[in-house]
Amino acid sequence: MTESHVIETDIFKLFPGDSSVPLQVQVTTKSSATTNDGFIPYGTSVSSVTGKIYKLEDNTDVTTDIMEGSPTESDNIITTYLNYPTTNGVGNYSLVLIITLNTGSTLQINVPLIKVYE
Repeated sequence: MTESHVIETDIFKLFPGDSSVPLQVQVTTKSSATTNDGFIPYGTSVSSVTGKIYKLEDNTDVTTDIMEGSPTESDNIITTYLNYPTTNGVGNYSLVLIITLNTGSTLQINVPLIKVYE
């Protein structure tokens, strides 16, 4: 089962001409097996990260129109590069990140609002 977490963030904005704009999410590791002070379980590490972007008005998967490549992870910072959407245009979007741990377990992070302007 995938544990899900919605991060609270300011609105991430994209404007015409934007290209390779990094959106970064830092995930912390719990300091022990009994604490609740992080997102990644104690004693585990990130093996891989995948992502999808959805247009909120109709929940359409628009990943290939906005996301450049795949998300990457380094030192518990997940970076996703975004481009201005040439096909889907102005609107509200959401990024869903799926983190696979070295144990095979998965965690989900929802970045609730990417706003695309004219």
